[in-house]
Amino acid sequence: MIDPAALFALCAALLLALRDIFGRFGVRGIDPIVGTAVSALVGLPVLAFVSFLNGDFAHPWPGRPWALASIALAGVTRITAARTLLFAATQHIGATRAGTLGTTSAFFSMALGMIFLAERLTLGLAGGAALVIGGSVLMARSRPGGAQAAGSYLKGVTLALLSALVFGASAVFARPAVNDFASPNLANLYANLFAVLCFLPFCWRRLGAARVTEWPLQAWGYLVLAGSAASLGVTFMYLALARAPVVFVAPIAQSRPFFLVLVSWLFLQAHESVNRRAALGAAAIVAGTGVLILGR
Repeated sequence: MIDPAALFALCAALLLALRDIFGRFGVRGIDPIVGTAVSALVGLPVLAFVSFLNGDFAHPWPGRPWALASIALAGVTRITAARTLLFAATQHIGATRAGTLGTTSAFFSMALGMIFLAERLTLGLAGGAALVIGGSVLMARSRPGGAQAAGSYLKGVTLALLSALVFGASAVFARPAVNDFASPNLANLYANLFAVLCFLPFCWRRLGAARVTEWPLQAWGYLVLAGSAASLGVTFMYLALARAPVVFVAPIAQSRPFFLVLVSWLFLQAHESVNRRAALGAAAIVAGTGVLILGR
């Protein structure tokens, strides 16, 4: 029987892949930062509804006061900081190269988990993680990318790696705090709420230029789907983190490129193609996930 933490991490990877797909269509022709903030905002009622069904609001506060600060940092780093840095990186090196470097977030999560949470990395976990991260990089690089100016390349790489580092840190902030809440979903609700509040200063000055009232209905629909998928995806990741260490959860959750290409190939064949590099990357991710589950 599959490890529940691994199953939750795989569900997180699938939902976050759907977020990427819906978000790609949702931000076409609109301001990406404002679009990201909107997708984070629409995720709040989804998370609140799930927590209401769970009865989480009978115990709305965490058992230890510091847990709220820790989960707030997890939300701000994951949504506000990491996404803004990644968007800035795409302006210099393009979405393909930025996305490739973004797959290193699992490495940063594992390293920070060992340093700050004293988590133990076994040979099986290390081997599985290497396969998943390597496969993710291959799949991310399977898409053609345009040429970037040499002068901005180093800046773009630096921003993308900073985004991966900050995103990796979010899991380390969440891991020791998630079990202090009535449910991982409630923890995620608080994380999203703090992230949306921190997004407001970024968006306030961009609202006029963004022309939100002129966005097409289809864009709003995709943003709602992206926000819902992202919110529920992180809830599943928190469910995994409540049961397993970061060094186990992070690389499995990073198998997102596999699901991204799989869903795109099955349902969006006009937009995606599967080449040899993507196939090899997918095989590595599947093998690495198997090694992780067996090596825990």
